[in-house]
Parts: sequence; structure tokens; C-alpha cells
Amino acid sequence: MNLYSYFYRLVMQIPSGRVSTYGALAKALGDIRAARACGVMLSQNPDPPRIPCHRVVMADGSLGGFTHPEGVKRKIELLKKEGVEVKNGKIVNFSRVFFDDFRTEYPLKALREEQEKMRERVLLEDNFSTEIVGGVDISYEGRNAYGALVVVKGEKKEIITKKMRVDFPYIPTYLAFREAPLIGELIKELSEDIILLVDGNGILHPRFFGLASHVGVEYNLPTVGVAKSLLLGEVRGEKVIFKGKQVGLFLKSGRSRGIYISPGHRVSMESSLKIVKKFTRYKNPEPLRLAHIYANKFRRGEI
Repeated sequence: MNLYSYFYRLVMQIPSGRVSTYGALAKALGDIRAARACGVMLSQNPDPPRIPCHRVVMADGSLGGFTHPEGVKRKIELLKKEGVEVKNGKIVNFSRVFFDDFRTEYPLKALREEQEKMRERVLLEDNFSTEIVGGVDISYEGRNAYGALVVVKGEKKEIITKKMRVDFPYIPTYLAFREAPLIGELIKELSEDIILLVDGNGILHPRFFGLASHVGVEYNLPTVGVAKSLLLGEVRGEKVIFKGKQVGLFLKSGRSRGIYISPGHRVSMESSLKIVKKFTRYKNPEPLRLAHIYANKFRRGEI
């Protein structure tokens, strides 16, 4: 879905003479975790002042930032023109002018429910007949996404690149809705079956359905998630435990802090580790390391 468009329509509901907050808008989207993304989307406002981003402030009534050549000074001018008083960088009588009565269908809630239904199709047993492994990564410039999928076959490699304008900001635990569409376009160009390493998590996720699982289920592909940081859970030895269940593995590689491996779809926990270990010379397994390099080169126009 186009969450940017939905979000801007929410902002346009804030009446003149009233203000709202990043948190209130995030709740109207369906998850408070979207608060930071609200700030990012406001900074990319395509049509001010029709989309009145100057009416969005911090939870304590302080003004926050404003993307305008004159910055906060212009934000104060616009608010005062609408009858909102500002003193010492804060909204006067904040509770009286605060607005959170949004008309909304809580789209993030609907997306969570969609993931929970798709999760039932995840297979955590080996169901693949190939030893060919690829890695996929995406680099960003504003709302433009530059994806690279690198397939490693011995000393040879196949490189597939695609560019797409994204309609979904980065929100923790919703990465699939931002990146899966572009990954799907890359997968369409594959000439043979592969096991795909994804820069993200598989079942190591609050809904046990991260990016690697989402991609695997949606495109019926064996996938493994490889993340550089721990999203959740507790590391016990090499196991990652969440809610009493093993959801991943921690692999220390060289001098790095290590990586977190979790099966996505059609690959077992044991095979996920074996596959990643086989390709790990640096911090990231080689297909993912190369995908990261080529995604950035593609973004910079070097390939």
C-alpha cells in the first residue's frame, strides 16, 4: 500500500488553529512505532502548505523541526497566523488546541493481521533442491530504492539490479512492506532456482514473520534472514530465544560483533547456519556482502 499518501491525508485532517503530534499520527496509522517514520514522511512533504506539516509538533508541545529555508521561524509564523500561540518554543494551551480525532482505518493494524495469516504458511524444514545461493540488498536515496541481487556460482556471479520508488517508509517490524515489492521484481529476473539470503530477519521477529519469511512465502522461495543487529530476544550461547522459542542463531565472524541468522521459509534452522557459514569470510556472507556493494554502486550510478 502507499502509506505516504495515506499519511498525508491524515495530516490534512488537522484543522487550522489546531495541532497534533508525531505520536498521535502514528497511532492513527495503527502503531506508535511509526512515530519516527511520521517525522521522515513530513520532511518529504511533496505539497506544503496544502499538507499542513507545520501543525505537527512534539508530544510535550514543543515545536520540533520544520523543513523550510527559514526553519522553525516559518513554522511559528504559520501557526500564529492560524491563531495558535507559541511562547518560548512551545504551544500555549497545548491540551486545548491538540487534535487527535482522525478518521482512519488503522492500516498498520491491517498489515499486521495480513502477516499473521501469511505466517501460517511458513515452512521451517528443508524444501529445496539447489545449492546455488544468492543475496539481496537495497540502498536508498530519498524515496528511490536501488536493489541488487547477486547469485554466486563458484568463481562466477550474476548481478541483477532494479530501481523502484517506494511507497512505504522504514518502520521497525514492517520492513517487508517497504522492501518485498522491489525484491519481488529482482526475483522475477532469476534464470534458475536459488536459496536467497536476505538482509533482514526471518522468524526472528515479534510476529515470527520478518522480511525473509515474507519474501519466501510470497514468492515461494527458500530464504534465510541475516541481520547485523539483534531485533529482539536473548542470545544464549549461539541460540537466539524469544518467548521461550528458538528463533535464530548468533554467529561470531572474525573481529566483527557477529550476525544474527534466522530461517525465512523452506530452510531449517540447522541448514540456515550451514549455508551462511559456507559463504562467510567477512562479517556478512559473500552473496549479501556483494549485494550490498552493488546496490550502493547502482545508487551512485557506477553500474
